[in-house]
Amino acid sequence: MKMNKDEQLLYDWLLWHNCIDENTKSCLDITRLDLSGRKLEELPENFGLLKNLLVLNLSNNRLSTLPESMRNLVKLSNLDIRRNRFEILPPVLQYMPLRSINACSNKLSDLSVLKQCLHIKVLDLSDNMLKSLDNCLAEENELRTLNIASNLCHDMSNVFEFLGNVERLNLSENLMKEIPSSIKGLLSIEELNVSYNHIEKIDDAFFDLDVQIIDLSSNLLRSLHLSSLVELEKLTLDDNPFRKLELDFSFAPYLREFSCDSCGLSEFLLPQSEALELLCYSSNEIEIIPQEIERYTKLQELDIDKNKISELPDSLANLSYLEILYIGENRLSEKAKKVITILDPDICDINMKTGISIDKAQENDLPQMAELLSVLFAIESDFTFDYDKQLSGITRLYEHESSDLLVAKYEENVIGMITMQRLISSAEGDYVGQIEDLVVHEEYRKMSVGSRLMNKMRNLALEHGYKRIQLAADVDNTNALQFYSRRGFKKTHLNIYHYNV
Repeated sequence: MKMNKDEQLLYDWLLWHNCIDENTKSCLDITRLDLSGRKLEELPENFGLLKNLLVLNLSNNRLSTLPESMRNLVKLSNLDIRRNRFEILPPVLQYMPLRSINACSNKLSDLSVLKQCLHIKVLDLSDNMLKSLDNCLAEENELRTLNIASNLCHDMSNVFEFLGNVERLNLSENLMKEIPSSIKGLLSIEELNVSYNHIEKIDDAFFDLDVQIIDLSSNLLRSLHLSSLVELEKLTLDDNPFRKLELDFSFAPYLREFSCDSCGLSEFLLPQSEALELLCYSSNEIEIIPQEIERYTKLQELDIDKNKISELPDSLANLSYLEILYIGENRLSEKAKKVITILDPDICDINMKTGISIDKAQENDLPQMAELLSVLFAIESDFTFDYDKQLSGITRLYEHESSDLLVAKYEENVIGMITMQRLISSAEGDYVGQIEDLVVHEEYRKMSVGSRLMNKMRNLALEHGYKRIQLAADVDNTNALQFYSRRGFKKTHLNIYHYNV
């Protein structure tokens, strides 16, 4: 069917922006459209002719408004407008059956249209100028995931009652001073992140939540009595200036991960849960590790570095599942070192050089990272090192928005690295992380540099919400295969094939 004038103009505009191909016969054939990174300041007024559009990506442009004709996009369910210049969430959104909106990294301060957007399930408003969400949400909203990290919100007490269906809530990097009693309105909450606020007080209603993951790190908590939270599996309390921290007998019977890094603690507290897999008391003032630590028979990772520990209980050697032990920068006696030897010296960072940092890669690290790949490719027989090609590849990876690159540095030199790319898995029905390029200079091995790189990358994968992380390893690299197996990676039945185009 021949296009009319308006359809032809829009079709030509889309062709010019190289977001459709010439095989597309009509604007009505387009169901998914990616216009990201085109430096667009506005969309054509006839944009609403794309009536069958389901998914629209407008990220990384210069948009501040959307054309009124978009009210005709009656099938649009997924909209990405992140990294633009919106100050007001466009009123035209109320006419679309949107299920997901990503509006992070704009300049939003007005969300009034949300009251009319009743069917949104996933909403990302992080990194904006929001001071409050009061009077922004309808009582009958269907929100399941809400991210308002990195805003200017002081008080959420009038908002929690509208979040009864929310399962994942990120309030990190705001200006909250307390968790009020209205937190009880989070009836379906599974993951709650309130890190990097100014929280000093937590109402008792908080401890009745059926939440599974909580991050309270980097607040101003000085006193906390932990109780109940019977569904809790992971709690992070890092970087709080505790003077008093207590664990009630009723606290989190199924807790798997507990972290109190840099909290000024002098006592090694023992959660009641015997399901613990990760326990972190790094950078505190602890002197004694209790004998009772042996009850954590499922413990896989123990971080007690940067304390005042000189002796270790013999019972530590009974933790047969322990895969990673951080214990550097303590005053260990010779007897304590023998306990580690019995346990397994390869899982311990006792020989690690001080001053090794793990950070996100910067542009000036890329040449050293390219050189470091020569160490990796010398092991992997499927690849041949070519510095120019590897520098080009690592640079493109660095510039790609869906990639993460970490480096280990000692005295400003890159001595280790790891990269991860975001992929879409049809099997998982969501994003997964593909880990590549894990390599450490030979002279810095057996110092847990690789473990620290892997752990930080796994944490990033969790932050991104990836359903799994995956990697490939040379079948002849026995050390690498053992390294990955001991850190929870399972071998699949798949073989990897390459075809050079």
